Amino acid sequence: MADVFRNREEFLEAEPEIDVTQFRETKLDLSYADQSVNQILDIFYPDEGEGPFPVVILFHGGAFVTGHKRSHYIKSMCLPVTQGYAVATVEYRLCQEAKWPAQLIDGKAAVRYLRRHARELNLDPERFAVWGNSAGGVVTQLMAVTGDRADCDDLTTGERASSEIQCAIAWYTMSELCSAEHFGTEMTDLLGYNPILYPERTCRVSPIRYVDENCPPMLLQHGTDDRVVDYHQSVYMYQKVKEVCGEDRVVLDLFDGEPHGSPEMKSDKNIGRCVDFLDECFYGGKNPYRKPFRNIRTAGEDEEMK
Repeated sequence: MADVFRNREEFLEAEPEIDVTQFRETKLDLSYADQSVNQILDIFYPDEGEGPFPVVILFHGGAFVTGHKRSHYIKSMCLPVTQGYAVATVEYRLCQEAKWPAQLIDGKAAVRYLRRHARELNLDPERFAVWGNSAGGVVTQLMAVTGDRADCDDLTTGERASSEIQCAIAWYTMSELCSAEHFGTEMTDLLGYNPILYPERTCRVSPIRYVDENCPPMLLQHGTDDRVVDYHQSVYMYQKVKEVCGEDRVVLDLFDGEPHGSPEMKSDKNIGRCVDFLDECFYGGKNPYRKPFRNIRTAGEDEEMK
């Protein structure tokens, strides 16, 4: 097994990781399936409250070729842990290891694992949110719009339970993969074919295809100067959900002049807006644990640094 591709080991040197010692309680490297060493997740628990906790399930970006569940790139997305939410960060197979739809199957298996073991993990199985950025946002949107559809899952992977989620946040991601040239050769590597040449197959991979009246509340955010994924991808998804479900089911925030991976989107101000969205979905807008954010540190970062 020495040649096994291990996401975190492969990218740790280039991607400083979140310091897991800063959280009151953690459960680390939980295996949600048994096909790969990379089918693992971490859970970070909030500083106060007894639970069962609502949980925000994170899917990292990286064009499906890089990244891991403790990457510093998602530390802003972990900030709900300071506001009474448990946060689960999911490691999934990258395209070097497995072609699509392995990444979606892993996402669903992770949610099914968390719901199946919700009682022992002190999580509320009725309050599951997903949040993904870039490539992770593709998984997030598909998780939101496909629910328990049998044709979008593989129940031989992981445990049996519902993979439905109750709300979703997607940052600077794609909704229709026929425009996958924005990800260049990475999307061809992921799918195993050029998406432009096989539009019918690619349509079946696209989140926008599956939007129906059961779509949960979604918050979409995108910078208008994104040169990696055109911001119209989020516009298309917003328009589709609004058309099918009504204006109260989806919110679109466009950040004027902001690039892919926008620092403005990762600011405390915008994270506050994202937590407001979660609070509205899970607490009717009255979260008793709201307070000023504290810093989420990376390993080796001084505790006083912001």
